[in-house]
Amino acid sequence: MGSTTATVTFAKTLRLTTFPIPLMVEGDKKGIFIDLTNEIAKRNNIKIAIDVIPTGKSLLAFSSGRADGFFPGLDVYMPRKTSRTLAFYQKADFVFYKKGKVLSKISDLEGKKVGLTFRYPYAKELMDNKKIRFEFAEDDIANMRKLGQGLIEAFVVEERSGLKALELSGVRDVGYQAGKPLSVQEVYYAFQDSEEGRKYADIFSKTLTKMKNDGHFEKIMFNRQSEPSP
Repeated sequence: MGSTTATVTFAKTLRLTTFPIPLMVEGDKKGIFIDLTNEIAKRNNIKIAIDVIPTGKSLLAFSSGRADGFFPGLDVYMPRKTSRTLAFYQKADFVFYKKGKVLSKISDLEGKKVGLTFRYPYAKELMDNKKIRFEFAEDDIANMRKLGQGLIEAFVVEERSGLKALELSGVRDVGYQAGKPLSVQEVYYAFQDSEEGRKYADIFSKTLTKMKNDGHFEKIMFNRQSEPSP
């Protein structure tokens, strides 16, 4: 499964940067996106170094050229041209709410106090709505606890991260409309807009396709058992 071309062409260490995301990036060696990235590198004999740092610093490292690639890439994060792979995930944000108050659309949130997490990418349609009162918290667990305490009326978060935060927060009587996302954004690997960056994007895209065909992609992304964060 290895690629001789990748080994010869890319002898250097590929530097990637990302940021902490519950379940997805729980350190430089743990998380669903980390496992996926390591498998892609392994299949192509690419040496990689993954820096997990706060979102702003991670984006700065990539935009300044100190990192070769950034993930998870989303269009809302990428203000300039990049070499991107095919989408490997969809960031589907849902509205979590106290049971008894069903909320699932952006219009449902108008006039309400809605929790968001600092440095997370949200759909432009949500953020541009001036009728919604946003409150930010440091992490998903804090937001879930605020929801449970009635300090906010809704919490917008990616589905799996939200369910993880719900589990770890111990909050009860909170629900969401499964299958009815508030917004959906494509997620991909972003590399520098250069000849080398385009080659990396091509290799990652082709490997993702192969992994989807042989079933390993689904094994990593959807069959991994959830574990509490350390």
